[in-house]
Amino acid sequence: MRRSIVLGFLVLLACAGPAAAADPRRGEQWNLDLIEADGARGVTTGAGAVVAVIDSGVQADHPDLAGRIGQGYDEVQDDGTPQDGDGHGTHVMGIVGATTGNGIGVESVAPGATLMPIRVLGDDGAGSLDDVARGIDYARTHGAHVVNLSLGSEVPLVGAAEGDAVDAAIRRALAAGIVVVAAAGNNGVPICEQPAAGDGLLCVGAVDKRRQRSFFSSFGRGLGLVAPGGSGATGIGMDVGEDVVSTFAGSTYRELAGTSQAAPHVAGVAALLVSLGVRGQAAAKRLRATATDLGAPGADAQYGAGLVNARRAVAGLGGGAMGGGTQGGTRRGLAPFLRIKRRHAARAVRRRGIRMRVRAGQPGRARVRVIARGRQVARGARRVTAERAATLVARLTARGRRMRTFRARVRVSLPGERRARVRSIRVR
Repeated sequence: MRRSIVLGFLVLLACAGPAAAADPRRGEQWNLDLIEADGARGVTTGAGAVVAVIDSGVQADHPDLAGRIGQGYDEVQDDGTPQDGDGHGTHVMGIVGATTGNGIGVESVAPGATLMPIRVLGDDGAGSLDDVARGIDYARTHGAHVVNLSLGSEVPLVGAAEGDAVDAAIRRALAAGIVVVAAAGNNGVPICEQPAAGDGLLCVGAVDKRRQRSFFSSFGRGLGLVAPGGSGATGIGMDVGEDVVSTFAGSTYRELAGTSQAAPHVAGVAALLVSLGVRGQAAAKRLRATATDLGAPGADAQYGAGLVNARRAVAGLGGGAMGGGTQGGTRRGLAPFLRIKRRHAARAVRRRGIRMRVRAGQPGRARVRVIARGRQVARGARRVTAERAATLVARLTARGRRMRTFRARVRVSLPGERRARVRSIRVR
């Protein structure tokens, strides 16, 4: 039985502000001031980091997002065009990585990062937990360094059997060294409303522009830290300028309030760290350690470790693109990898081939061969740059096209490696 999830956020239409200097609506972005985003910009913009936003998709041609979007996937329609018909995903994307300094709209936390849109929610803002789990796995196998989950449920998912698949997918992502950031939820309950909370996942609560916990934000057990989410003060004369303005569907901008808006601030700062060579749980630990303390001294139930602080997070790590940062004065190269889904839809394979993400330690030509029943059924090759993730595609041979379903072994040869990397997959 498929259980539906719904977005937990408050929607407020922002008034159109007068055009200003560089990005006209920067003056409305109290949220970026709160986390000292400008103070991190001189160190890194997040270049080289990939942030997967698992949500309602994206308007890829939005003027403030065009050119920022990398490869994504639509789990709802099972295709490679995750078009946003709701607006929520586009809003979250803009907080993470809207183009900065282009004289249009808003700025963002990590304007140099690549955004990976993964659509798991329909145009009504609802979706299935199965699609969410598949979306997390897609991000893991396609080169994401950070996963953002601005998703909520009508009831908390913690302990619910239906949430087991999502919980397992989150744990796989964490084990793969991915920073997983999730919204705490908007029910105001004393527990993070996410699976795997407290086991490496960064659960994010919301604060308003006065650094007070937003009334709707869940808190307490499992909370990692907080970020700007707005006040949600609709209808009492405090709506304009109280919430988080960002990109929205229809090439527009809106103010929204919710922990859905808080989470991408943390995901964006995580991308800044990734670009400097600090990844996985090391990044999660640094985000908590450098947060601005709020409330009672030290970690507390209302604010967790405190308010995420971009400037403090990157301080002392040095500039440069991903893999060029230093930690303790030693350069940390990026490890080669091969990431591929275990199961592939036959229809998608016939149309797009068998796709995987690879990273090599040396420049050169990456090659892939897919063997089923002792015969080659797909192959492919492409040139890759050292320490840069790339998509490698194996196209079906004539024999492969004649096979409706099959189990196969994928053999990938990466430049600089003596032995091929082998994975088992199933196409059906």
